[in-house]
Order: sequence, then C-alpha cells, then structure tokens
Amino acid sequence: MANPTQSLLSKSDFMLACDCPAKLYYKKKNYPSSTEGNEYLEHLARGGYMVGKLATLLYQGGISVDSGGSQYEAAALTSELLKKQNVVLFEAAVLSNGKIVRIDILEKTGNIVNLIEVKSKSWDSYGDEEKQKRGMMNDYIRDAAYQYLVLKEAYPMFQINTFLFLPDKAKRAKIEGLNLLFRIEKTAVDEATKFRSFNILFDESRLPEIVEEDLMTLVDVGKEVKDLQPIIAAEVERFTESLRSGIKKIDTPISKECFKCEYRVTDVLHTESGYGECWADYPEPERHISELYHIGTVGKNQYANELISEKKVSLFDISESVLGGKRGERQLIQLKNTKSGTEWFGGSMKSEMKNWEYPLHFIDFETTITALPFHKGMRPYEFVAFQWSCHTVPKPNAEPVHSEWLNLEPAFPNFKFAESLMKQVGLDGTFLMWATHENTVLRNIYEQMEEYNYDNPMLESWLEKVVKFDKDDFGKFIDMNRFTLENYFHPAMKGKTSIKYTLPAVLQSYKSPRIEHWLKNFESGLSLYSKNGTGIVNNPYNLLPRVCLFEEAERVQDGTGAMRAYEDLMFGLSKGNARAKNDISKALLRYCKLDTLAMVIIWEHWISKAQL
Repeated sequence: MANPTQSLLSKSDFMLACDCPAKLYYKKKNYPSSTEGNEYLEHLARGGYMVGKLATLLYQGGISVDSGGSQYEAAALTSELLKKQNVVLFEAAVLSNGKIVRIDILEKTGNIVNLIEVKSKSWDSYGDEEKQKRGMMNDYIRDAAYQYLVLKEAYPMFQINTFLFLPDKAKRAKIEGLNLLFRIEKTAVDEATKFRSFNILFDESRLPEIVEEDLMTLVDVGKEVKDLQPIIAAEVERFTESLRSGIKKIDTPISKECFKCEYRVTDVLHTESGYGECWADYPEPERHISELYHIGTVGKNQYANELISEKKVSLFDISESVLGGKRGERQLIQLKNTKSGTEWFGGSMKSEMKNWEYPLHFIDFETTITALPFHKGMRPYEFVAFQWSCHTVPKPNAEPVHSEWLNLEPAFPNFKFAESLMKQVGLDGTFLMWATHENTVLRNIYEQMEEYNYDNPMLESWLEKVVKFDKDDFGKFIDMNRFTLENYFHPAMKGKTSIKYTLPAVLQSYKSPRIEHWLKNFESGLSLYSKNGTGIVNNPYNLLPRVCLFEEAERVQDGTGAMRAYEDLMFGLSKGNARAKNDISKALLRYCKLDTLAMVIIWEHWISKAQL
C-alpha cells in the first residue's frame, strides 16, 4: 500500500535523477533551477502541446483521467476505469511502491494493454530504425521503460506492449494550417502541487480531417523497453530509497557533466545553489577549467575528470602538453592570452579582410521548426524562415544602413523571405554571417522551390549564385564565427566564439565614438549603451527591453528566445492578442537588429587593429 507521506518518484523525477542523482534531491527540496518559469515556452518550442492533443484526437472515445490534482485519487480512478473490458485512457495515473506515472495514452483490449508515450521527437519511417532507436535510448525509451516498470508492478496480469507515438518526417500534412487549428489556454495553478496545466483548444469542425491525418507513427519499442528493465529496476530502487524516510541526497561523483548543471542559481530560501553545495569542497579559481574551449574532449575525453579528481580546477592547472590537433591550437591561444590578459589577432586577418569587397552585408536569420506543419504538403520539422536583419556598409568609413523583414502572417513565408532579401542585397559585395545557419537556410529554400513547384527563375538564379551547396562550392557568404576561431581571441570570451560572447569582449577593448553613437541611438527612445562601475561597457543584449511571454517578462536575446517568442505569437497564448503581437514583434526586430549591429561593431574593431 502506498505511503501518503512518502515523496513519490514521478517519471520527470526519474529522468532527472538518471541525468544526475543529486538533482533529485535539489528538485524535491525546491532548489531554484535555471529551467524554472519557461516550461511552457520550452514545451511550445518542441511542439509538445499540439502533438499531444493531435495524438488524443486520433483515439476517439478516450477518457481523460482528471481528478482535480490528487495523484492518489487519479490512480484510484484509473484502477476503476481499467476494470472495463475495452477502454482508452488519457493521462492514466499508475501508482506502485512509491512511484507514480501518468501515461499519455493507455489502450486496453481485454488483457492486452498498449502503453503509448507521445513525444514531439521526430521519426523518419524511411530512415534506419535501429539507429534512430539508439539515438532515443537514453531519454525517450528510458522514459517509456520506467512507465512500463510501474505499470507492470501495479497490474502484473496485463500483457503490455510499449510504443512511442511520434511525428513522421517522411509524411506530408494533408491539412492546410494544421498547427493553427490548435490554441493554448492556460488554467489556474494547483495550489497543492504548484503545477499549471494547459487546455489545448481545437476547432472541432475539422475533426473528420484530423482523423484522416496520418502524420503520427507508432514505433514499437517493446523489445528495447524489456531489455532495459534490469537496469531501470536497479536505478529505481536507488532513487526511491532516497525518498523513503525523508529526502536524502544521493552521493554523486563530481565530473565535467556538472558544467551544464541547471541548479546553479539561488533564491531567498537557498542562498547556496545546488551546484555550489556539490562543489563546496573544491577551490573557486577566478578562471575555471570549464572555461576552456572544448574542455570535455581533451585527453580522450577524460582529462577534465582527472583534474577534478585531484581538485585541480583552475584553467591554469591544464597542461599545455595534452593539447593537440586543431582544437588544441585554439586552446593554447586561450591559455596563453588569458594568462597575459591580452587580445590575440591571427596572422591572416589583414590579408583575408582585404578581400572583403564593399558593400558589406552583415546578415542574420531567425527560423523555427515545428512538429506539426504550418501548411498542406509540409513535413513535420520542416523549417520556417520568419525574419532577417541586415546592416549594410556601402563603402569604407560609411555609416551602416539597416534593413529588416519579419513575417506576421499565417502564410508559408519562406519564399517571400528569400525574395525580400534578394531584393535588398542583390549580388554585389560581400555577405557575412555568424556560423553557417544563413547558408543552410537559403540552400533549403532552394530545395523547397522544387518540392513545392514554386516558380521564380530570378530567385532560383540568385540562390544558385549565393549559396554554398557543398564543400567544393564557394558561395557568397563568409562565416565570421570561423574567422573568429582562426583570427581572434579576447580573455573575456573564455572558450566561446558566439556573437553573444565576442561582442562584450570587443566592447571591453575598443573605445570608439562611432560604436557609442550606434548603441546610444539604437532606435528612437532606446539606448543600448551604458557602463558599469569600472567603466566597462555593459553587454547590450542585457539592455534589450523585456517582453511578456506567458507570465514571464523575458528578453529576446538569443535565437532560442526568438523562436519561442515567434511561436507564442503565432499559435501560443499570445495568438490573437493585438498588444502581445505588437510587443513581441518589436522584441524580435530589436533582437535581430542587434545581432547584425554586433557583427558590424566586431568588424569595426578588427579593421582598426588590421589598420585597413
């Protein structure tokens, strides 16, 4: 019989503990996490809400197990419903020996039960099945295996088959605007559990079309789930034991995996973070080994753990002799210049930049991929390009000129996106991007033109001249991230080369009235220029105004944030809200504009040092 005073091990608890057993303690003790507050946005970005609702629509007549928030009442209701000869349950609650699971879809026919875990993870029915399953073994299949274990314990008389229900990238949508048929509605927070659920509203008049839609694929993972049972059982025993008499922390070795821990934040009740508690006996150097460029790969992937085991966690504890290969070159540059506190400029910087022909177009794209397609004929996870920003420097010493484009319509935007950019930049000059995303997007749009029979010979010709299609091709784009790796380092960048690290580093070194003017006059009434108490220019990304997404006031200051904001605007809680549409649109435009202005600022610094 269940002990109502024992903290139950949910499937989210189980999966977190599999990642790091110590995290189970921090979660149950309500330590703050950097992932808190954005569960809605993360789930929205993964397409989880719409996929979950679509899956239930495909099982007509299913019963939703809703007992007002009590896990014990939900489990009792599930038990009662499972007495039926044939039944389909949504969110069935199964309780056994200190464990609780809510099963997405539980289909019972006599004594045979299909346990169906719905995920927004993509599947390709034309792809290598075994390879795809191996890629899902440590998360999705492990999740299903835990549910199988609990269900088998609670109902040993059932013959259980286990499936994942996934969007299939090999299929194309039969319905125009599929994901726009769903609307998310928030509900009240349950005071007992502090959990908020969301109602997913659906246009019931379109139900017959949905029933005919076959974008989802059932993937049989029964063998994999059963093979995992001995491992799962041992893990579960360890985790539930830590919850039986109070909540105890499971002793977990410190390792390089800790560098990505989400329990690194504090709050009023927890002045020490979970990460801080785990690392309490370790030195706190100003420069930590976690800052080294690709530290996890050094010494056959074990060197970082060897240093940690010896409590050598300073960046300068790293021996230069272990650094080799192409990455080792960058790592040595980082070590040497961090020690000396100096910037580094590569020997080929000047000669390469001399070949950049004016006008210079600094270009950034924002895109999203959704599990459920926007349009008829699209595949799950086929990308949508919804925004671009460009700063153009027409000639030496000229002021940059900004242009931009943002899609706010439900229509498929990719071709209009590319056409508007083509019209703006043409073929003259040099195209600059940060990493290879922009080239990839335009290459995919070129391929989509054929798939969708989109007829625009001018666009097709332009893309053929601009895009780098393979490693032997040239294309028009120059990758400023690659250029940074080969030609520039500042100690403030640590081991990163993204624009979000490179811009603040440049602003520490480069004092320019032009840059100050650009940031102070970012837009009418908005300055992104300020200094801290030591005279260092503050990171402009941190000065972008906040925008309300769901119930959180957040800054759109990275690509993930832009994707979440756009999806919230198009089919999330902000859909149809005129004020939200205006606010989110402004936030998206500001963020993308700052990205391309940042590229100009970095370039301006480089040419000053190269004396061009």
